[in-house]
Amino acid sequence: MQPMLNIAIRIIRNIGNIIVKNYEIHNINIHYNNNYYDNNVFIKKIHKNLNNMITRTFYNIYAQNIVIVCKKNFLIFNYKKTVWIINPLDGIMNYFKKLPHFSISIAICIKEKTIISLIYDPFKNDLFTAIRGRNAQLNGYKLRCNNYIKQKNLLFALNNSYFFSNKQNINLNYLFKNNLISLRISGCISLDLAYLAANRIDCYINNNVKNFYYLLAGELIIQEAGGLITDFIGNYNYKNSSNILVTNSIIRKLIISKS
Repeated sequence: MQPMLNIAIRIIRNIGNIIVKNYEIHNINIHYNNNYYDNNVFIKKIHKNLNNMITRTFYNIYAQNIVIVCKKNFLIFNYKKTVWIINPLDGIMNYFKKLPHFSISIAICIKEKTIISLIYDPFKNDLFTAIRGRNAQLNGYKLRCNNYIKQKNLLFALNNSYFFSNKQNINLNYLFKNNLISLRISGCISLDLAYLAANRIDCYINNNVKNFYYLLAGELIIQEAGGLITDFIGNYNYKNSSNILVTNSIIRKLIISKS
């Protein structure tokens, strides 16, 4: 496992170097439609450079014995029974707006089970890693989700469309009225999950999950840090749902009981 993790760390840091290098030089030219980033020449160039660099790296490691698939923002590499799922830039809108909150994520899977995951914030140089059965770490230090609830000052992260969706299944009014929570919508799913594992936030709620690839790397980091991932009614078979609730056992019980 460790050699594979070392390769992934090298790749994710190289991706981060390219992203940071180009951060200050691009011109913002956002087109507000369903595929705004497809119409931006710069972001297409960034993705092309990243894809080329990642592909060259994999060819050097695995020779020609890999199958490469591109799915929207993801690069997927198949080598025998091993699948690498890479998101070179999670938080595209933040990157466009020069808001330094975005990340790169890598999930390495065998037989549809994630065995290694990495989330990297190139601006803060925060590298979150996890190996199945061997805990989660931030820059080499062990992560562990707090399994208690503070009386106040809980911080919840939500998906972008939570307040505008008909799928708003969790009632947060009780927590608001009792001044227990503050809310954030960060625009970067992988960092939300990594921050929860590091106790920087206390709960992540998403009621409109369309692509679980965005969750893969963070999922293992959460699990290895002792956090819980369920749907809104507490079922662990959340991949058959379109919603997820990520937190510790105490906050999960509180939320479900008040919803």
